[in-house]
Amino acid sequence: MPYEVAIGQYYNINSLIHRLDPRIKLTLLLVFIIATFFVSTLPGLLVPLLFLLLVIALSRVPFSTVLKAIAPISFIFIFPLLFNFFFISSGQELLHWGPILVTDEGLWRGFFMTLRLFLLFLSANVLMLTTSSIALCDAVGSMLKPFERFGVPSFEISMMLSIALRFIPTLLEDFDRVRKAQLARGANLNSGGPIARIKALVPLLVPMFAQSFRHAEDLAYAMESRCYHGGSNRTHYHLLKIELRDYLAVIVVAILLVVSIIWL
Repeated sequence: MPYEVAIGQYYNINSLIHRLDPRIKLTLLLVFIIATFFVSTLPGLLVPLLFLLLVIALSRVPFSTVLKAIAPISFIFIFPLLFNFFFISSGQELLHWGPILVTDEGLWRGFFMTLRLFLLFLSANVLMLTTSSIALCDAVGSMLKPFERFGVPSFEISMMLSIALRFIPTLLEDFDRVRKAQLARGANLNSGGPIARIKALVPLLVPMFAQSFRHAEDLAYAMESRCYHGGSNRTHYHLLKIELRDYLAVIVVAILLVVSIIWL
């Protein structure tokens, strides 16, 4: 595989966080993200950071594994840092070189926004590592079920999400296989300027699209040959049930929100 841990890959281990109801985990993630956006001070942001570190420790997932899972998208953290560095002109001037102006407020905002974005990606990654794709899709379908009366296709949305999550590791494997095949044929993918590197991706993207359509066609034939029919009346092998540990998790997150609001 191109990465030791793929984005969206489930880390199969028995822990307290893994055993939580996926609906509770998904709801608490949404609450955590919303609360993180409302926090505007560093102490208020350090509280959810410490909470996430505690969750990772309770999940028994190595912290190095958590970081490896978000390593492929780590370049995203550069954008809020650079944007606030060079476009915030208020505050005390620290560096002025031609059109480049760096102030203490821009430096502070850049660090703060980067830390906030890191928390959002880290929390979503912890959810994916501690929740299987099947459990996550069942949770989405269960949470959307009350909206079926308004025409929301909860089962179809859950099914599409399940298929999309299932094919992420497969597509990464295909990409790594095509990349190695092109390198073996003498393709130069890692040198030249940005334009040259973008052009070098064309020999990779064309077979990747073809392989993706082939996977979709094989899946459609496999489902059709097994007489698969979707619908809201289908039953589930594993029934979701909220237990005492789920209520305790809700209480802990509620306390976290209160502390963060105090330090807004």
